[in-house]
Amino acid sequence: MSDRVDALFSGNLPQPTPDAGNRILRLQRVLYIAIALDVLGIPCWTSVPGSVLTLWVWLSTDTDVSRIENGEYTDTEAVRLMRLRKITSWALAFCVCSLVIQIGLLSTTFYERFWGSISVAIQHILNP
Repeated sequence: MSDRVDALFSGNLPQPTPDAGNRILRLQRVLYIAIALDVLGIPCWTSVPGSVLTLWVWLSTDTDVSRIENGEYTDTEAVRLMRLRKITSWALAFCVCSLVIQIGLLSTTFYERFWGSISVAIQHILNP
């Protein structure tokens, strides 16, 4: 306690230790939502928000890699973060592929037929 008081009056506050467990958990939850948006993106047009969220998670893990190198994270947190980064990299590759697929499908009548058949199916379900 006296070290903190001395540091306070000297003007050099020590850096707070990061709460990596909660940060990694929050990033994982955002990534799960982003992957769901990416998967639903081809038929439902949610791949752009999913791609933005996936990129945000990847960039957030990028800043944490320097913290791992400085030794601010424990070994288990570092392993969890690197696994998250690897999953995020694969999700980004999937985002690019799904956007390319959407570009190809836009040049066909896929969306008109797909959503038209879904609307007919809903009408049959609601009006037997």
